[in-house]
Amino acid sequence: MSRKWIWHGIGAGIISGILLGAFLWAVEEQSGRGVYTLLMNVDYIPGVNAFTYPASVEFLFHLIVSVILATILLWLIRRMRMLGNRIIVWLVTVNTLIGALIWPVTSFSGRTPSPADWVSLAWWLAGHALYGAVLGWLFREKE
Repeated sequence: MSRKWIWHGIGAGIISGILLGAFLWAVEEQSGRGVYTLLMNVDYIPGVNAFTYPASVEFLFHLIVSVILATILLWLIRRMRMLGNRIIVWLVTVNTLIGALIWPVTSFSGRTPSPADWVSLAWWLAGHALYGAVLGWLFREKE
């Protein structure tokens, strides 16, 4: 059984992760809202939070998570035998929900937006919806 699809997941995770990071970085640069800081934040991970990392290492952590998530999501898509635009809709939905589930970690750091900052939340969810749309576009199969 060929495992070439795993490389597809890895590549898509890297591309989507870079685009998510670039989008949230641009939002933070233009608006001052700490959504990119939240994406890079490891304050809530025991052990990892004991160190200060250079920006490149923080981004590498983000890409590792993105690759793992993308590969798992591709495995699920293949398992559910999803095709066409359904893949995009499903991935936008799933990744927006993941963004919503991650949002409460903002309360664990003074460097990230307040959990009650609805504008930052909207940007955060838009970024995760974009991530899902890009993954979906990269994963879609012709019907």
